[in-house]
Amino acid sequence: MRPKYILSIFVLSLCFNLQGQNVKEAIQNSKQIAEGKKNLERDIKELEAFKAKLAVLDTAFETRNSERSNEVKANIVKDMIREVGQSGEKAKKARKEIAQSSAEVRSERREIREDREDSDHGGYDRRDDERDLARDKANARDDRRDRRDDIRDFQGQIDRAEKQASILEKLKEYSFSFEDADMEKAVAQKALLLEFKTSLEQDVEATKRELNEDIRESREDRRERRDDRNERDEYDTKRKRKRRW
Repeated sequence: MRPKYILSIFVLSLCFNLQGQNVKEAIQNSKQIAEGKKNLERDIKELEAFKAKLAVLDTAFETRNSERSNEVKANIVKDMIREVGQSGEKAKKARKEIAQSSAEVRSERREIREDREDSDHGGYDRRDDERDLARDKANARDDRRDRRDDIRDFQGQIDRAEKQASILEKLKEYSFSFEDADMEKAVAQKALLLEFKTSLEQDVEATKRELNEDIRESREDRRERRDDRNERDEYDTKRKRKRRW
């Protein structure tokens, strides 16, 4: 088989692979954004409900009503158990996003390598090749940044999940008592609830940031898909010109 036909088959195969990957990325992006919006709405509602219960506990605490304090605290613990479970699920999702962004980085590296090989073969417009290479390098930088963001998000989620689980473990079996000898511990346990609330607030902010990142990544991936289409169109145009020659 002649070299130019081998190159043509190689490029066409690459185009089909890129097209399939682009469709997959588009579906993943849409799913992540929809899920992010849903999670953000849920997290905000749950945070507000948690704050409302803490306000009720504050009242019971101030009046030294141990029965009411423990009743509300038991209800809050149920919410904490739910939140710890959700944090674990978010950590799993964040790990998957690292795998996805890592795959995108590897894909861009292949495209850059193939751009260089294509340019080395010559025969086509060198300016087009240089433009394609510059475009893919910019996309690669975006993908590396996205991967760094995903790693940071994952580590932050792990840290919050571990902190929440630790607080839950300390509070789960505790019962408020307002005897003089028990007041110091009661204050410390109440402070743990405030720490848990802070972690929920951090979680909401992280979800907002991740959603914005997903939206930005979706725009970048849309631009990359457009670039890939342009590269395919350029290749098809060049082939037609060569046939006419």
